[in-house]
Amino acid sequence: MAHADDATKAWVSAIPKVNTDGNVTKWECEYRYTLNSFSHTFNQIERIEAPSKVPSAYTKAELLAFLDIDHWDDMFNKKYVVYLAGEKPPETKDEDFDINTLDD
Repeated sequence: MAHADDATKAWVSAIPKVNTDGNVTKWECEYRYTLNSFSHTFNQIERIEAPSKVPSAYTKAELLAFLDIDHWDDMFNKKYVVYLAGEKPPETKDEDFDINTLDD
């Protein structure tokens, strides 16, 4: 069973960026999955190639269609399994990393 199927999914925010005509050029979206006491918020920026609509002309369904829900479902399932196991994935921060060592 996919945990994402059982999760409550809800909009956190959808922030439009508009051009001088008032048409949306970009959406910054946040969408939260919650199951039991575990939740995770996903975010995505969607650029509108041919701006033609003001923010209020969009529907939630249109915005949802921009989002990578299949990927987010998969990621939520994986994160929830780790949560159920009581394990936290190890993370370390490399304060000494030098960006200049990367190829251009």
